[in-house]
Amino acid sequence: MDLIIDLHCHPSMKPFGHSFKADHQQQNARPSSPACAWYHDRPTLLDKALNFVAQLTKFRQSDFVSSRAGQVRVTVAALYPPERGFFVNKLGTGPVGDTALDLATGLGHKRIQAIQKQQDYFLDLQAEYEFLRGLDGQVVTLPSGEKARYRLCGTRATLEAALQEPNTLAVLLSIEGAHAFGCGLNPTQQPAQLATLQTHIREVKTWPHCPLFITFAHHFYNELAGHATSLTGLVAKFADQSMGLGTGLTDLGRAVLRELLDDTAGRRILIDVKHMSRLSRQHYYALLDAEYAGQDIPIVASHGAVTGNDTDRHLFWDFDINFYDEDLLRIARSGGLLGLQLDERRVGSPAALRKAKGHLQRRKILFHWAALVWNQVQHVAELLDSHNLFAWGTLALGTDFDGIVDPINGYWTHEELPLLSDYLLKHAYNYLTSAGSPPLKLAANRALDAEEVVSRIMADNALAFLLKYLPAENGA
Repeated sequence: MDLIIDLHCHPSMKPFGHSFKADHQQQNARPSSPACAWYHDRPTLLDKALNFVAQLTKFRQSDFVSSRAGQVRVTVAALYPPERGFFVNKLGTGPVGDTALDLATGLGHKRIQAIQKQQDYFLDLQAEYEFLRGLDGQVVTLPSGEKARYRLCGTRATLEAALQEPNTLAVLLSIEGAHAFGCGLNPTQQPAQLATLQTHIREVKTWPHCPLFITFAHHFYNELAGHATSLTGLVAKFADQSMGLGTGLTDLGRAVLRELLDDTAGRRILIDVKHMSRLSRQHYYALLDAEYAGQDIPIVASHGAVTGNDTDRHLFWDFDINFYDEDLLRIARSGGLLGLQLDERRVGSPAALRKAKGHLQRRKILFHWAALVWNQVQHVAELLDSHNLFAWGTLALGTDFDGIVDPINGYWTHEELPLLSDYLLKHAYNYLTSAGSPPLKLAANRALDAEEVVSRIMADNALAFLLKYLPAENGA
């Protein structure tokens, strides 16, 4: 495997946060600076122990040095203005609360204080975009002495060119949460205005590196759509997600969806259904059927997992932030993608997690935690096959690294993704060559070997999707 693609991660979130220690939020050109996307913070044994015991991920996971070491050639960087609801909470906004939040997020005190005073999410979105543009195309010298660069790509031509350049990482953009356009900050006292949101969306569509898709909902009510429960453990005890939880699309949300999907004046920005409540997703599918029938609008779930069904639900985490069979079929039939998320809190049921944790040898840890990812693959393949659909074209990788996640054990950062590929290959081989053969009925689904299946998950499906849906060039 010499090419890996990550559909969803946050390589700029921590370095952007650390840039707040300076007067201006500019990216530091020195890879030794925490305010640089090339800053490498490999997890120590203590870091791993802290993650194992307290689910805290202090180290960086998708910094560009880790990407380079892990053969990640294309990454979709999710721009994310952190919601105030996460940082203005029951802990208060004093030193104790800020220290706890910094421990949980790794964003730095100055950044946390700026979020707590946030009055316009859109300004924050623009600032993070400009932060990434700061080193776009610039050659940096890494601590190893090697030279490398990243290129922001907004078109098919720029992506193809970056893949041909040695020592170059192609970075595409997405947005996590439509609150980024300026809604959800104070829904009761200062409800969002459609005209403002439309203006902001149209401005983003003029960016040279316009995001390909947007996660429409996120952790808190954004006045557009109900969200799914996403916070767990201690975080859920001090941050209140209850407003709008589980509700459907609002009239404002439908209008914003239409603006995002409009392709008459600028690019269409696709909708990522991760974090939408189940009802919101159903409302979105109905809107597509009613108003966009016959149009090529793929459904994206950039980072997620499955809920399972009556046969295998014991393996999976059965909450509506994960995807039901109805979602998986819609994604597949639309030509969309599900990026497999490497977050322990999403990939398995409590019983499955306990089983995976019961190993001490490294090779067994890697094998059994990769099995949780393979369970997702197998469920999707068998579901699609049972509905006479191609089994292997819908899945990709969407780690959510650096998105304040708890990575599955053994696969801590981008650097370990080649290992994930190797161990998925073992599971794929066992499945495809098992006695009696796998329970797949379509010849096309039985024809692929283990290498082809894993290559599709790690890169091929995502690359085909990107080359199809990116515009040929700006303005196209």
